[in-house]
Amino acid sequence: MGLNILYHHRTQGRGAEGTHITSIVRALQEDGHTVTIVSPPGVDPLDPKNSAPVDKAKVQTGGMQSVWKWLSTHLPDGLFELAEIAYNVPAYFRLRKALSEQHYDLVYERYAFYLLAGAVAAKQRGIPFVLEANEVSGIESRARPQIYPRLCGFFERALFARCKAILPVSSHLKAMVLKQGVPDSAVHVAPNAFDVRKLRSNLTRSPEVRAKLGLAPDNFTMGFLGWFDHWDRLDMTIDVLAELLPQHPHARVLLVGDGPIAPSLKDKAKSLGIADKVIFTGAVPRAEVFDHIAQMDLAVFAHSNDFGSPVAMFEFMAMRIPIVAPRLGPIMDVHIDGQTALIFDRLDRAQCTAAVRRMIESAELRQTIANRAYDKLLAQHTWQRNGRQILEVAGLVTPEIPPQA
Repeated sequence: MGLNILYHHRTQGRGAEGTHITSIVRALQEDGHTVTIVSPPGVDPLDPKNSAPVDKAKVQTGGMQSVWKWLSTHLPDGLFELAEIAYNVPAYFRLRKALSEQHYDLVYERYAFYLLAGAVAAKQRGIPFVLEANEVSGIESRARPQIYPRLCGFFERALFARCKAILPVSSHLKAMVLKQGVPDSAVHVAPNAFDVRKLRSNLTRSPEVRAKLGLAPDNFTMGFLGWFDHWDRLDMTIDVLAELLPQHPHARVLLVGDGPIAPSLKDKAKSLGIADKVIFTGAVPRAEVFDHIAQMDLAVFAHSNDFGSPVAMFEFMAMRIPIVAPRLGPIMDVHIDGQTALIFDRLDRAQCTAAVRRMIESAELRQTIANRAYDKLLAQHTWQRNGRQILEVAGLVTPEIPPQA
C-alpha cells in the first residue's frame, strides 16, 4: 500500500535543485506513493520549463518566480537572511493547512537556512520529518556569505532536534551535522544520483556536433560540465592541457557551460597560446547537454567544493565517460581510486596530469574505469534507491540495503 508524502522546499525550483526535487518525487511516485509538493507561491519544480540551461544566470522567469529571483539577487545579504526568517510565518500556515486537509505519513523537506516551519508543523501533527541537506550553516566557500551564522546555528539546532532522520549529500556535511549534537544513527549520507532512462538510445559521437564545436575526429577531448565557480579550478585543467600538448598534440579541453570565471579562463588559454585548443560552449540548453557529453573521452574535475555532491559526476558515470577527480569527501563518497575513477590529491597538478596522461594512453583503462563506474551507479546511485532510502530512515519501510554511513 502506497504512502502519502508531503515534500516541502523553499527553492526557486530551477536548474540542479529543480532536477533533484523532480527526480526524488518521480522516484517515490513510481514506487507507488503519493507525493504532494508544497513550494513557495508561483513555483512549480515539475514544470518542464524549469529545466534550466547550464548557465543559471540566463534562466527566464515570470510571475512570482521573478520576485524570488529578484530578492535573491538584489537584497543585501543581511536583509535577505531576515527575509528568510520571516518566510517561516507564511510557510507555517501554508503547511498547517495542507497537513490538516489530509493524512500524511511523512513530511520530507529540502534544507534551507532558517527554515523551521516544516519541522514545527510536522511535530505538531505527530508526523515523521526527514530532512535532506545539500548545505548547512557554517560553509565558508558558499556563493552567498552568511551574515548571522550564530543565529542560523540556533535555528539549525532547533530544526535538527525535530528530525526523524537527516540525509546530507556528502560525508563532509554529515560531519557538520554531527557537530550540532545529532546522533550518528540519525544521519545517513545520500549522494546525488541519476536515472539512466533519461538518456536517448541514439546518443553517439556525432560528426555534426563535433564539427560545430571545432573538434576533429582524432581529438582526445577532456571535458567539464556545469556552472564555472572559483572552486572548480578550471584554470588547472587548462594548465594540464598545456603540459600534455607536446606529447599529445591532439588533446583538447571542452568546457560546457558558463560562469563568472569564464573570461579569466579564456584569458589564461590565450596567454598560454592554446586558445584554439580550449573550447567554450557557453550556456547549453539541458536538452543538448548529453549530446555534448557524448563528444568527450574523459571527464576532468580539477577541484570542487568540500560539501556538494556534483550532479555532473553522475551524468558522466551514466554515459560511461571515465573520470579523473580530486580526493575530496563528496568524490570519495562515491568513487574508489583505480576502480571507478582515477583520484589525485587535492590541487596536486602533477598527480592530475599523470592521471590524465594514463587515461589518454590507455583506451582499455578508460573503458574499464567507465564500465565499473556505470555498474556502481546502477547499483548504488539511482533516484529510485535514494527514494527508498528516505522511507527506510523514516522507519516506514523495511530496509532492503543498509543506508550509507
